[in-house]
Amino acid sequence: MFAWRTYQSRTVPDLICLGKALTGGFPLSACVGRADLMDAAWPASGGEAIHTSTFLGHPVGCAMALAQIAEIRREKLVQRSARLGSHLLRELRRIFPVRSSRLPFAALGLMAGIEILSARPRAGHHCGAGGHQGNVCGHGFILLPEGAHANVISFTPPLTITRGQLTDAVKALRKILCCF
Repeated sequence: MFAWRTYQSRTVPDLICLGKALTGGFPLSACVGRADLMDAAWPASGGEAIHTSTFLGHPVGCAMALAQIAEIRREKLVQRSARLGSHLLRELRRIFPVRSSRLPFAALGLMAGIEILSARPRAGHHCGAGGHQGNVCGHGFILLPEGAHANVISFTPPLTITRGQLTDAVKALRKILCCF
């Protein structure tokens, strides 16, 4: 369920902080880590709250998170996202043909980003990722600008997106892009 990448080697994090999608909308957060680190940070409770938070492990939220994890496993959504991520890369390559060793996009599973490297605006359009946001939204999709300079268009669809919806989102992006 987790993805991380380093450029030199594979790294496994000691701790991961989670929120938002754990329950599909109900407030809940978690800190997941190696047992030795977690045991050292939070000794056994004698009944008192050792760690408190606005989104403390409410029983309803915890039940929702467990149900969400079970659904992800049952529907094999992690494996499905890898397959759809390959489809997304093929679709993006249609927009951005590979001309050098540096691609203007990167992806890991269904998470992808398209870096807007140069801009040649068409009449009535703004360039840069932020300028494309409203245009894509007008076609029924939400793609957000990210990066230090807001020059990356981010794809972060739900794991349940259909292949057709993904293809349609890329087609909408292709229609409005002014920079290629």
